[in-house]
Amino acid sequence: MKLILNADDFGLTEAANFGIIDCMRAGTVKSTTIMMNQPGTKHAVELYHQGLVPEVGLHFTVTSGKPLSDSADVSSLVDDKGYFFDKDVLFNRDDVYIEHVEKEFYAQYNAAIEAGIDITHLDSHHFAGVYRPLKQAFINVSNELGLPVRRVDNILPGQTRLCVKTPDIFEEGFFAKGANIEHLKALLLSYKETHPNSTIEFMCHPANENTEGLKQLSSYNAKRVEEWQILTSPSFIDWLQTHDIECVGFKSL
Repeated sequence: MKLILNADDFGLTEAANFGIIDCMRAGTVKSTTIMMNQPGTKHAVELYHQGLVPEVGLHFTVTSGKPLSDSADVSSLVDDKGYFFDKDVLFNRDDVYIEHVEKEFYAQYNAAIEAGIDITHLDSHHFAGVYRPLKQAFINVSNELGLPVRRVDNILPGQTRLCVKTPDIFEEGFFAKGANIEHLKALLLSYKETHPNSTIEFMCHPANENTEGLKQLSSYNAKRVEEWQILTSPSFIDWLQTHDIECVGFKSL
């Protein structure tokens, strides 16, 4: 079985960036996805250009920070101060314009390209590309770019319009209460039994320190350090090898 442990939130903070780099050095994480509008984005780009990040995708973000487009051009995505709506607000709106989503998607993708990043795959922060107000636009741009993506049928069923490669399965269980070593092993062994020849993607969110900056930006903070500890653990790396689970990135698709 092949396992993609994709590290989300590259660029969120330096602690997240360093945690992701550590997991890549350990060999468990082979790919990550970058946020282009966060405090740690510049630092993430610097790490990429140091050759420390083998595979970087775009973590399309419309629920945190400000857009890279002019706010007036993506008005259905932002509040009156020009910030993206909170996810619980955005995902329940019925007046989100596809054109606005596509414009901001391309703005973030082009910013990554202009920063010298070779984008290898796509996903979305808080599963924005999965929810109904944004799903059609996410699929449209993904098809136009022709890059592999994280599956978009894990919350709302259906991705038949998606014409690019995806992992066989996406698993979101390594998160929050599920971000512990025994639960992770149990999930992996279950998939190994039922899908031995498949490529399974697990999201992860490692950080090497629970800093004040991280606490301010994300309610998911202390558990990131626990994820980092698990994914850099020599005993876990040995366990993966013992059970013939190969860690790969999106380029393997």
